[in-house]
Amino acid sequence: MAGPRRFFAALGETLRDVIVRLGNPDHQELVRIGIGLVPAAMTQVLPWFWRTREGHDESLMRIVMQNAADDPDGLAVEMGHEQLSWSELDRQTSAIAHVLASLGVQPGDVVALVGLNSPRYLATTLAITRVGAVAALINHHLEGGPLAHAVRTSAARVAIVEASLAPRIATRPELEGQLDHLVTYRTGELEDRLDRAPTDPFPRVPTDVSSDFVYIYTSGTTGLPKPCRVSHGRTLLAAMAFGHVLFEFQPGDKLYSVLPLYHSNAMLIAAGSCIMTRTPIALRESFSATAFWTDVRAYRATAMIYIGELCRYLVNTDVHEAERENTLRIAVGNGLRADVWEPFAERFGIPKIREFYSATEAPGILMNLTGKVGSIGFLPGRRLSSLKLARYDVDAGELLRGADGYCIECGPDEVGQLMIALRDKPLSALGDFKGYTDASATESKQAHSVFEADDRYFMSGDLMRFDDDDFVYFVDRIGDTYRWKGENVSTEEVAEVLGTAPGVQAATVASIHVPGREGQAGLAGIVCGDAFDADAFWQAAQELPSYAQPRFLRLVDKLETTGTLKIQKHQLRAQGVDPSQVTDPLYLRTNDGYVPLTAELYGAVTTGAMRL
Repeated sequence: MAGPRRFFAALGETLRDVIVRLGNPDHQELVRIGIGLVPAAMTQVLPWFWRTREGHDESLMRIVMQNAADDPDGLAVEMGHEQLSWSELDRQTSAIAHVLASLGVQPGDVVALVGLNSPRYLATTLAITRVGAVAALINHHLEGGPLAHAVRTSAARVAIVEASLAPRIATRPELEGQLDHLVTYRTGELEDRLDRAPTDPFPRVPTDVSSDFVYIYTSGTTGLPKPCRVSHGRTLLAAMAFGHVLFEFQPGDKLYSVLPLYHSNAMLIAAGSCIMTRTPIALRESFSATAFWTDVRAYRATAMIYIGELCRYLVNTDVHEAERENTLRIAVGNGLRADVWEPFAERFGIPKIREFYSATEAPGILMNLTGKVGSIGFLPGRRLSSLKLARYDVDAGELLRGADGYCIECGPDEVGQLMIALRDKPLSALGDFKGYTDASATESKQAHSVFEADDRYFMSGDLMRFDDDDFVYFVDRIGDTYRWKGENVSTEEVAEVLGTAPGVQAATVASIHVPGREGQAGLAGIVCGDAFDADAFWQAAQELPSYAQPRFLRLVDKLETTGTLKIQKHQLRAQGVDPSQVTDPLYLRTNDGYVPLTAELYGAVTTGAMRL
């Protein structure tokens, strides 16, 4: 009877909270906003809880075809001078689907897609669905071993690759024998094949909403990027919720997105919510702070999707004439720090900022609908919620358990790991944890008998806290992943590559906070047998994407380990890279290589005079 007793106790405390908070302005605002969203939630979002149940034939591709039938000339997607209406987008996906079928792609197959943002990239993703296959959206920054690993773990036999990126894959010996076809586009093979493709509509392959739509790669906490399985149902339900609840799209809106389409924020939330609400989306190949407001004005965009670093870059950029009286009414995203939030909103006059928290594979979401600065969301009925914070021992790297063997729930302002309850039969696709293509990786994200016997929880890998009013705040990532330049960086992946540099005997990577800088910068601890060769090390680091290359190096005599020979990183994190505090040789990554980090250089970094 522990379960029922726990439930009724939580229910009583929740009712008490509701009564106590009746006079709280933040909660009054939540109620007001909630009431305003009820019509859209009831008429638009709620029906999709049923339509995304198993057995239903639903997908973004089906919605695109419906949009093409209902509004054939309406704008769907644009970038620069290229525009596609809904009917044109439909026809392009049909032509690409014919090409894929001619290459032997069958329902259930995986097709790897590597390219920069473009209408063609979006159309190709949808076309892969049209033939009943799964799109593995691979980070176009990857090179060398990490790129080969991403393609290999997708099990794709066909790859569609932007022409400028194709040599990275074609020259990898690890992929010999895997790919039957590597088709390039943008002055490549795909255009020739499209010219010869049949003009009749390719019949869309029916798709069960529980099947996979895309693989989106996540570094997790250890190892190389892992393909995370995202179902059609999860995509549709999330897209509908974001489109109507967070963006509150109405006729006349347009979303501007500079985030890469291989990310869940750009593909699932931005593009997905636009397709579901028949809202046009404007893309850019990559983010440019100097061109941002020119684009917003040219596209007459009313909404944007962000990551926190993007907002910081905009705030730190000189005033641009086009930013004045811009057309944006709302910004939705995650990672916006409190110290950037208000300057960003005030300088650019954006009335609504909607911060949220989720992860590609996480079976839950938090939303901040009130614009409470610094909060990632509100946890209504926290004690009854499937999302809970459990005390976590950072040094030991494990959840804390009490004398009874169960985890301990956090109280207000206690930092703990976000845990999300898993059910054998989730109430909706948003609560379904499909995990990764690797079963062992999927199991590693789950904890058992957490708060009660035989319960099961998803471990987010994120540390958070909530205040007395149940607003939640992000604290830090657990373990070996940190965020830099908008990308998750796996320290294990980086250390593995750095360990191949000439003369390097051992390498480890930790993340550190640099005063005045956004996010966590990479610090590599390096043990060298002979004199350190900075040029050779720089060449080895080029195997990594630029954002994953450590900004700092520290040469050490040995790496501290635990009794089980696990490398300890807490000293690297705690001591940082201040030359006045660290006696070991330090190096700084510049655009041309690694150079000794002097006190003068460190001062330039912390004051912002030198960019990282």
